[in-house]
Amino acid sequence: MLVRQMALPAYNVQTAVDAEHAIIVAHSVTLDASDIRCLKPMADAAKQALKVDTLQVVADAGYSNGEQIAQCEEAGITPFVPVMRTVNNQADGTLFGRTDFRYDAETDSYICPGEKRLLRKHTNLKDRYTMYKASSADCGACLLKSRCTLAPRRGLARHLYEDALNRMEERVTPEAMRLRRQTVEHPFATIKYRIFGHPRLLVRGLTGARSEIAIATMAYNLKRITKVLGAAKLAEQLQTC
Repeated sequence: MLVRQMALPAYNVQTAVDAEHAIIVAHSVTLDASDIRCLKPMADAAKQALKVDTLQVVADAGYSNGEQIAQCEEAGITPFVPVMRTVNNQADGTLFGRTDFRYDAETDSYICPGEKRLLRKHTNLKDRYTMYKASSADCGACLLKSRCTLAPRRGLARHLYEDALNRMEERVTPEAMRLRRQTVEHPFATIKYRIFGHPRLLVRGLTGARSEIAIATMAYNLKRITKVLGAAKLAEQLQTC
């Protein structure tokens, strides 16, 4: 018997929310299941909507993308996003991790806890990393090998945008992440349960989904602006438009 599993349509709703008044300044609906490619496009849209030269954006770890982080910095956008790092999970995670190795920019190599060098071997452009490896002779004679690797020699991957990731890692604080939760989660909840009355879209197709989110965003923003300005002030402002 042949059983086919039907793929259900799903949409990724993106919003950029002003931290001061919780107003949605930009939104998007995509078919991309992941947020990892959405940081720069949404930051650009927010920057354009606000008509500013510089901008700070806070997002969760799902937006961690070294290439887009570097592009944001070049465009005057400062991102605050937790960096997703791979961990050395061999031997139940008890072996030396990447933080135990020092990168030497002058020689483009890593120095291990045993003061031996891991040299550059190859670059994987698809997965955005460069691999560095120690020599088998160094690892074989090292007294720390049992604490470092189960393989004949130790290897370490460096992201092509490692410097941008390191800069952002220094910026991210618990306060920034609390600000993200306080700013972004409330508009989503209001749209789902106060405006829609349920957590699902009613129309079909990407065009319909985008139209429905656009209407919901407009309704949400009107509610927020009314709360911020007051109904009389909002009516006055609308008459001048």
